[in-house]
Amino acid sequence: MNKTYRWKEILLWLWQLPQNLLGLALLHHYRDARLYHTENGRRYYAAYDMPSGISLGNYIILHQADMGNDKLHEYGHSRQSRILGPLYLLLIGLPSILGNLFDQVFHRHWSYERSYRWYYRLPWEAWADKLGGVRR
Repeated sequence: MNKTYRWKEILLWLWQLPQNLLGLALLHHYRDARLYHTENGRRYYAAYDMPSGISLGNYIILHQADMGNDKLHEYGHSRQSRILGPLYLLLIGLPSILGNLFDQVFHRHWSYERSYRWYYRLPWEAWADKLGGVRR
């Protein structure tokens, strides 16, 4: 590995510091999480206790390995993290969590398909899909 590449990786990790630290904390919480894939500086983990997927900096944690669109969607969120750096949690992470909670509380009477469509049409989720190459 050349020195320039290593410095870029270090600077990128620092650029995403808040979400990288949260990602490490979440991996500590989900002790069953197992690394199953590494690509472009991102580490993909499968954690069977995890209810869904989450992307925090260089760490992508999914319920199970290779979840198709979920993996691509979380990859899109990781690209957002690289673009937005320390603003990612405020502009993407928080709205994503709040949107998920809102959907669970206020859309309980909706069909799964209707709820699914609503959630992935939220601007930050649609952008993650686009960046990840997801076709819904």
